[in-house]
Amino acid sequence: MKQNLIHISGVITKSLRFLFFAALLQISIFSQPVSNLDKFYNLVDSASTKFVNDIGAAKKVKLELTLGSDYSLFANQIRGKILKRGIDLMNEDQSSNDFISASFVIDNTLVSYSVPERDGFFGSFYTERILQLSGNYFISSNSIIKSFNLVDKDTINIEDVEKVENRSYPFTRGELPPEPFFSSLLEPIVAIGAAAVTIILFFSVRSK
Repeated sequence: MKQNLIHISGVITKSLRFLFFAALLQISIFSQPVSNLDKFYNLVDSASTKFVNDIGAAKKVKLELTLGSDYSLFANQIRGKILKRGIDLMNEDQSSNDFISASFVIDNTLVSYSVPERDGFFGSFYTERILQLSGNYFISSNSIIKSFNLVDKDTINIEDVEKVENRSYPFTRGELPPEPFFSSLLEPIVAIGAAAVTIILFFSVRSK
């Protein structure tokens, strides 16, 4: 009986050590996630690529950007995409018969997070991060307004949410739902229960 109790106590101790080191390993594996602002730069790049592809073989473009004050930081990225294709951007005071007019609009962005879920029994809480970019563009040679709605999804640790957001740009921020109540309550109960069992077994062995 005494040997069985010693064996059980040893198994519990090893299990707790394993869980501790597994948690440390998990922390080291996950690297710093990409910021929400960089994610939006990637989405704008995808949208502007479609825009430039539809411009086609035109060599001169009179461009109008409607980005508002919130998204004006993307203006140079969109212009740069056009210039890299060898297309000249015309100023308002320039006159030419061989050009097309084009406009590019970003009308909405959205950052949202799912309800946090625990990764494993004692793991960290993770949330699905969803970023959306929507807008439209018009090219005079096509005479069609094309809309775009791009989405980027990934999963991040809830402890990184504040790090990936940028307070200087409100559109990079979203509301993180609270952790599930029972999930938050279960961890300390299990930890206390495991510690209590270990203590009981320890004193039971000593009393024998």
